[in-house]
Amino acid sequence: MPTVLKGATLIDGTDRDPLNHSVLIFNETKIVNIGTAEEVMIPDNSKVYDVSGLFVIPGLIDCHIHMDLHGMADTFQENLVEDKLRAIRTAAEMEDTLRAGYTTVRNLGSVNGIDFAVRQAIDEGLMKGPRIITSGRIICMTCSGTEYFSGMYRIADGVDENRKAAREQLKAGADVLKVMATGAIMNPGGVPGAAQLSVDEMRAVIEEGAKLGIPTAAHAHGAQGIKNAVEAGVTTIEHGTMADDEAIEMMVKKNVFLVPTLLVDDLIRKAGERNEVPAFMVEKAERLKEMRHLVLQKAISAGVKIAMGTDAGTPFNFHGRNSIELDLYVREKLMTPLKALQTATQDAAEAIGLSDRLGTLEKDKIADCVVLKKNPLEDMSCLMDLENIYMVFKKGILQKEWS
Repeated sequence: MPTVLKGATLIDGTDRDPLNHSVLIFNETKIVNIGTAEEVMIPDNSKVYDVSGLFVIPGLIDCHIHMDLHGMADTFQENLVEDKLRAIRTAAEMEDTLRAGYTTVRNLGSVNGIDFAVRQAIDEGLMKGPRIITSGRIICMTCSGTEYFSGMYRIADGVDENRKAAREQLKAGADVLKVMATGAIMNPGGVPGAAQLSVDEMRAVIEEGAKLGIPTAAHAHGAQGIKNAVEAGVTTIEHGTMADDEAIEMMVKKNVFLVPTLLVDDLIRKAGERNEVPAFMVEKAERLKEMRHLVLQKAISAGVKIAMGTDAGTPFNFHGRNSIELDLYVREKLMTPLKALQTATQDAAEAIGLSDRLGTLEKDKIADCVVLKKNPLEDMSCLMDLENIYMVFKKGILQKEWS
């Protein structure tokens, strides 16, 4: 039976103007027709939802989360949660994420296979949640701080070990591989600007993924690490905090996406004012915040493609509140509302290799969409208000309707 949404203003995820009094028809999992009420005939046997006066957008995509981190003040505390309970919490928080309008997430680092188990539970219909693209464990070199996230890293030194580490994640079911091109912020001893895995080590990982059509994402704060990752052939740079002009130019030339995760620094700094996170995190976040904003401005001006990612699961960065990142882009005057929305729809789908199926509301694409009471192009913060999210469809199926 076809499903019809009629009467809403349609914001389809592209550069096109919103379509007033629209009709959107999907049959099973795919969109089969779209247009104005005058253009589109509604089949007699349809399930029709009159959503006049409301707004329809594509299902949102978060390109960077950690699904089995729960936003604890000190990330070391995550290790103290027993795995079975941690998996149950993860399942609940993935439903929260779907409730917030996110029908797809890319998970970039989890412990002990929790990501694969929850993904399977969602795919088998045992629970509701977004489509999960996941990396398994993060591939990194021997360095200080990995013990802070017990079980999240696969330590590998040298080309052969990195190749094997990639194969292990692929065997476990990874949809994407993740490498550490630089040090990190949220562990003691991590040096965000310091390069880590070499070009050859990362290239070995990328080559293994490419055999199966699997892309690679690189955690990279420092400029040299970013350049190493781009030279090696990664698909996305995560964070990109200290990118210099050469790194930005390389990203444009190689068509590498930037996932900026601006939200992280803001949340850590605010928590630091309340003395709720470790001092080493606050010090790093304070030092990098202004640089991160400046780099993003320069990257946008240079033509780097931006995909939205929140790093959800990090301190006070709770799952289901993902759209704070989009609101931040607009409030900081980094993007127009339409462009900000595209970073979580059209551009995000391209970044994760699913633009042929997701990211825009167009004929023959998968029917992921969100019905809103308010127009996000007039007030992006409305996406943070659960009362504003009226309906969420994933693969053409109504996940839940909220009045």
